[in-house]
Amino acid sequence: MFDKRTTMSKYSQSEKYKEKKLHFSLIKDPEKFKNFNFYTYQAIEHAFNGSIGTPVHEMLQTGTKVLEFGCGTGIWTTEVSEEYPNSKFYAVDFAMRNSNDDNITFISCDIHQMLPFQDNEFDYVFSRNKMNFFAKEKFQGFLFEIFRILKPGGWLEIEHSLPVDVNNDACASAITRINAAYVSWHKERGIDFDLITRLEDYLKMTRKVEFITSRIVKILLGGDDLGEFVSEAASYFIKLIKELLIPYMGIEFEEYDHLVNEVENKMKVGCGGIFGSQKKVFAKKKKQYVHS
Repeated sequence: MFDKRTTMSKYSQSEKYKEKKLHFSLIKDPEKFKNFNFYTYQAIEHAFNGSIGTPVHEMLQTGTKVLEFGCGTGIWTTEVSEEYPNSKFYAVDFAMRNSNDDNITFISCDIHQMLPFQDNEFDYVFSRNKMNFFAKEKFQGFLFEIFRILKPGGWLEIEHSLPVDVNNDACASAITRINAAYVSWHKERGIDFDLITRLEDYLKMTRKVEFITSRIVKILLGGDDLGEFVSEAASYFIKLIKELLIPYMGIEFEEYDHLVNEVENKMKVGCGGIFGSQKKVFAKKKKQYVHS
């Protein structure tokens, strides 16, 4: 059972998280985005019953080399590295902080370019919510780069949020309008959600994997426990992206706020038709693959 005390408005952090300076505050300012990532991490970890979905636990306990691609605030690396102190963790993104942990190295780099690692360097590569950073014509290049640095027999785990599902007509209107604007914003920048929904096909096209599987977890937004927690995070997110979406909706700020309030009210009363979904794709690199 998900602990209701961890809802965004009620959570009191443990000393463990206070020491990491990931302090909670009411999330109304974009500068507090790292806190949003912190709570999103908690919700996803609960939904998937853990932070790792690939069969690498024994290897991590013994000691291996791990990369988080596009690590954002570094919450996944920070948490997982604590659980596996014998392994070495590297995390890359456009702008990174320093770490005082002996088994973590944060690296700032342009993740659209060649990564600063040797061929076949990592046993396990993890990435969350970075697929929408790549235009479709550059996506295959990203996958080839990941497989370049992944060892033969190594595991790749990619996780991404899917568009919100609405299975209730009473909830559909506002969510559908916001979703459509969100998709339009990405398409104008050459980013297609087809990369996420058909990720397995794109991985197969590289011809560098011997095994692919995936898992999708759907979370009912609203109600009690985990749904309440995730609904608060979802409300924050759609408020945060207001200025990005309004031009694609042809409405004023006031009307957008009204739509957000409509969504929030539907979730609070347990509309029963709004689902947030997370997808994880797992791929194992061919053991006999030789980089050319």
